[in-house]
Amino acid sequence: MTEYHNLDDGLVLSFGFFYPIPGKLSVQGLFYAKNHLAFEERWDTIKIIIEDVVDLKILWKGNQAHSICTGVHLLKLDNLWCLDVDGVYEDIDDPKSIAEIQSFGDCYATGNQLKIFIIPDCRIDLNNLTPGQEHPYL
Repeated sequence: MTEYHNLDDGLVLSFGFFYPIPGKLSVQGLFYAKNHLAFEERWDTIKIIIEDVVDLKILWKGNQAHSICTGVHLLKLDNLWCLDVDGVYEDIDDPKSIAEIQSFGDCYATGNQLKIFIIPDCRIDLNNLTPGQEHPYL
């Protein structure tokens, strides 16, 4: 995540839950973020999946774009992976406990497994996909 500066100033394309077949509740966050280590201007699409979700909270208004201000935090706390989007915590650094995330986070998921996919230099116009059409990278 360091090459993306925790995705700060990026964009949340989607964040939601799903049930894989077969499987337990999973959460997927799809983000658009600048790769700060690339030699030229490059924005990548990052897909983060938390599987076997234990806790989930999403307190965002719908029908509006969400740019990332404070970053996306990926942490392993108490043997659980945590995906936190734009949480504002008492300390400037990452949150220190699950309890802190539950108290101050507005959009997070905790679970037992983590998967990350990076699609380099992927410019996707999500507004021009027709219903039922999928992009091969998503």
